[in-house]
Amino acid sequence: MYACWTELCNRLDQASDVFLDLCSAHPSPFPPATFSLPDLLLLEGLVSFVWQSWGDFCRTCVMRSLMGCTTANGVVLPADPFATSEAHVSGAAVRARQKKNPPFWGGTTTSLRQEPTWGDVDVLNTILTRLSPSNTSQLLAAFSSAHAPIKTVQLIRNATAHQNAETLQGVRQRASAYIAAPIVHPLQAIFWIDPGTKDFLLLHAIEEMRDSSQAAIA
Repeated sequence: MYACWTELCNRLDQASDVFLDLCSAHPSPFPPATFSLPDLLLLEGLVSFVWQSWGDFCRTCVMRSLMGCTTANGVVLPADPFATSEAHVSGAAVRARQKKNPPFWGGTTTSLRQEPTWGDVDVLNTILTRLSPSNTSQLLAAFSSAHAPIKTVQLIRNATAHQNAETLQGVRQRASAYIAAPIVHPLQAIFWIDPGTKDFLLLHAIEEMRDSSQAAIA
């Protein structure tokens, strides 16, 4: 478990460095005219990189918790008897996401595209509650601790990938939680300021991902 957390932290460090380099070149990210096309392309890739890194960690964490592993603190987690492979855990996660009642265990998935959105903390809550690895309570507490910033990053990432008036409005509805300037592009929201830490939204979310993941593997 410690190795997957270390990999996540390394990736988040890389993302933070890239973001801070861009900030140093653009000390005032508003108005929108200050974003060049290369800036937008870089930011879109950056947000996607952060989101995918988080999702990869969550998937690995759930897989190993169900298949049996040792936590960072040396606690041995027993394997679920039905979790004989990642493909079986994948299939169970798909069924746990789709229906309320067991049986969840059975065949494997035929395509990774069928898997749930691992980084979605609400989806994780559902899967963990229904599949119940031995560390369920710990994982639920860890992932829920960073619910708000992670959901906001997810919204920004999805709105960037599927740009329209509705997805942009979904991001704008999060503005009340931040020191926010008006936006005309979803990516501009990553420059909103978290009122508690005074960090940019993206950097705050990255730190929350780091803390949440550390709690998950303990």
